[in-house]
Amino acid sequence: QVFPTLVGDMDSSGSLNAQALHLLSDRLRAKAVFQTHQAKFVTWQFDTEYRGDDCTATLTLGNPDLLGGSVILVAHFLQSVTSRLVLGGELVYHRRPGEEGAILTLAGKYTAPKWVSTLNVGYGGAHAS
Repeated sequence: QVFPTLVGDMDSSGSLNAQALHLLSDRLRAKAVFQTHQAKFVTWQFDTEYRGDDCTATLTLGNPDLLGGSVILVAHFLQSVTSRLVLGGELVYHRRPGEEGAILTLAGKYTAPKWVSTLNVGYGGAHAS
C-alpha cells in the first residue's frame, strides 16, 4: 500500500464520502473521514490507532465543533493477557451545549481451540456471545 491514501466518492447530488489514511510509523496509523450532504458537512472524524505486539489502542475525535462547544471522543484499548484471553474497554465522552456525559464499557474475549466467547459489560447492561 501507498500512504497517504485518499479514497472518496461523490453522488449525483454532490454529497461526498471521503477518507484520508496515513501510516505515521510501523505501529501508528491516522485516518480522517469526511461526509457531506450536498454542500453541508455532516460528519468529520479523526482516528489515531496504535498497534503494539500484544495491545491495540485507538483514539477517535468525532464532529468537533469548537465554536459550538460540542465533541464526541472515543478511546479503545485491548490487551492480550494470555494467548487466549484479551481484556479491554471503551470510553465514550460526548459534550454539547447543556449536555455532557461519559460511558465506560469493559470487554473480554476468550479463544478456545473450537469456540470463542465474548463478554461486554457497561452502562447499558451486559452482552455475552
